[in-house]
Amino acid sequence: MPVPDFQSIMYPFLSLLQDNKVYSLDRVMQLLTQHFNLTKDDLALKVPSGQQTLFRNRVGWSRSYLQKAGLISYPARAHYQITPLGKEALKMATAHYINISFLKKFDPFKEWEASYKSNGASPADRTEVSTVDEDSETPEVIIGKSINQINSNLEYELLNILRNKTADYFELFVVKLLDQLGYGGEGKGNFEVVGRSGDGGIDGILYQDQLGFEKIYVQAKRWEAKVGSPEIRNFIGAIANKGSNKGVILTVGDFTADAINTAKENPNYKIVLIDGKRLAELAVQNNIGVQIKDKIEIKEIDLDFFEED
Repeated sequence: MPVPDFQSIMYPFLSLLQDNKVYSLDRVMQLLTQHFNLTKDDLALKVPSGQQTLFRNRVGWSRSYLQKAGLISYPARAHYQITPLGKEALKMATAHYINISFLKKFDPFKEWEASYKSNGASPADRTEVSTVDEDSETPEVIIGKSINQINSNLEYELLNILRNKTADYFELFVVKLLDQLGYGGEGKGNFEVVGRSGDGGIDGILYQDQLGFEKIYVQAKRWEAKVGSPEIRNFIGAIANKGSNKGVILTVGDFTADAINTAKENPNYKIVLIDGKRLAELAVQNNIGVQIKDKIEIKEIDLDFFEED
């Protein structure tokens, strides 16, 4: 049979985990291959870039969406286990079929989608309408939308990893990101890691000039809950004691509406808030925690080449 699309893989994937055991990716691939009766020729098919087999690619997308809905967890790298919500989903899927529309019933998936709604359709929406777009959009537009979808999934995966790391690791991650953005690093000398007791929650200092007259204070915290206005006020107080009026707060979570207003309603202070979504976007854009898997070249006719003298 032909290689199934990634939505058709979702139910069999989840179903094979229903015994509560932890399954490795290799074992999942083996069992799904048997389930769909795929041949060696089927398994040899590759995505257009040639960098990955088609079936493994689709299993990966299926796994990613199941995890976004909270139906499976990753107890270890490349290992998967069903969650209590996943067991409920199997009972609800009376047609033995799970797709994106079905996943939209679950709160974790709704929360993931909501984080992208302010910028238009979510990655899931783009996936569902992609077949329609192919009939009306140019190839360049389709490629652009696909890249956005891939990056959105990368950002989500990256935040999940950071949320499971220690606070110290998160601060190190922020240092590497700031370094890539042009702050800090050997020989640059314009970013200093602080993070000592008595610093009022300040984790670092960005120097805007070589003599250190202009400073921006940094706070990087792996808050699980939403950051509220008290944290913003405490940070403003800390940088005020340092004689500065500029600061950046980074978190893997979100900021409450009150926190955002608190940062804006102090005209004498410039406080930039970077939530998890923006943090992940910056990381992906600057290759922090991710790597380039493939490059696509789009060519066009060189009209100058054909011009006659």
